Amino acid sequence: MGTRQQYHLLGSLFLFGGLISAEWFLCVLGGFFFFVTEWHRFWQNNLPRWVTVDCAADSTRVMPGTPVTLRLAVQNRSWLPLPCTRIRFTLPEHVSVDGADKLEFLNKRHVVQLWISIPRRSQAERSITLLPQKRGIVWVSEVEAELIGSFWTKTIQTRLRLPFSLLVYPALLPLPSVTFGDTEPNGRLLSRQRVQEDSTFARGIRPYQAGDRLKLIDWKASAKTQSLKSRQLEYTSHPHWLILGHILPSYEPLMQRHNDALNERTISALASAAVQCRHRGLPYGLWINVKQRGRGMLQLAKGSGKAHHVTVMTQLAQLHLLAPASLLAVLRRLEQSGERRAILLVSPRLDEQVASVLQRLVRRGHEVTVLDTSGENITQRRIGLGRAYEAAGGGAG
Repeated sequence: MGTRQQYHLLGSLFLFGGLISAEWFLCVLGGFFFFVTEWHRFWQNNLPRWVTVDCAADSTRVMPGTPVTLRLAVQNRSWLPLPCTRIRFTLPEHVSVDGADKLEFLNKRHVVQLWISIPRRSQAERSITLLPQKRGIVWVSEVEAELIGSFWTKTIQTRLRLPFSLLVYPALLPLPSVTFGDTEPNGRLLSRQRVQEDSTFARGIRPYQAGDRLKLIDWKASAKTQSLKSRQLEYTSHPHWLILGHILPSYEPLMQRHNDALNERTISALASAAVQCRHRGLPYGLWINVKQRGRGMLQLAKGSGKAHHVTVMTQLAQLHLLAPASLLAVLRRLEQSGERRAILLVSPRLDEQVASVLQRLVRRGHEVTVLDTSGENITQRRIGLGRAYEAAGGGAG
């Protein structure tokens, strides 16, 4: 028999005795038991309004291995005290917890339990330390609260909202120093109008190319060599990179291979390359072969400021939420572009088709460097004119 049934039985007995004996005290006592059950139902239904949980952390964007102090404040707005209140919520298995009263591991998640006694019309605080070890987002949307009600033998369980999220950036890996020369034009256009060239400074003579303007032709040098020569001018703009990421499917059924470890190393290499550009003050754009908003790739425009770097690191931290797409489609889009770029390709696997497209990009004037993330140590390979790519067909090791 439950507590409600017991109270109803006692209330019925007292009311029956009061009616028979005509004692008002027994009638009031019997009505009190019925009032307690209705009051408990009303109090339980309004608990989310009277009892709330607030959360504050010293940081919401951290690197892996950085401890985060999480402070939970449970506020009781009712006139009844809440002794021995238990707060329970879950965290991913890669997040270590310190300072909890009880910690269990269930279904690959840590179950955190805290015991708090909250006086009436006041609040109580508890602090725990979180230590995330992997990239991603740590969500805590709600907590389970178990309270002891007044005049009630059983505990009351309710769910309280706790909007908290912790963004963990990718881990950084040591990369070889990547350079594309001292001066790299920003937007060298493969068109007849080269707006990025400064006609004041000439750095040499080169053979005539289709699309060169007539005023750039050096007629004296052409007469001496009996072939058309054009003046090669200095570029006035600063260097910039295009970081291109290659993400593999999480599982390939034909090869029976899981690629989660390779993808994590690739994402860490992309973050390390972005940090390298940030330290050098170089503008850079980011393209990744994942589907986003109906498009076949994730494309972030060129930038160099702090806001741009935070956006790039945030997208890399949430990259597991997007599905991979074809890398060849991204490379063909670069091949159709009329802008010469300095491309840094971060890839764990390159096949013959990708290698041939990279050779065509080099022949069109792009400068391509590949960071191979298939092994434990990341290696750098430069794609040059007239050379077959060394990793064609074997870039995966």
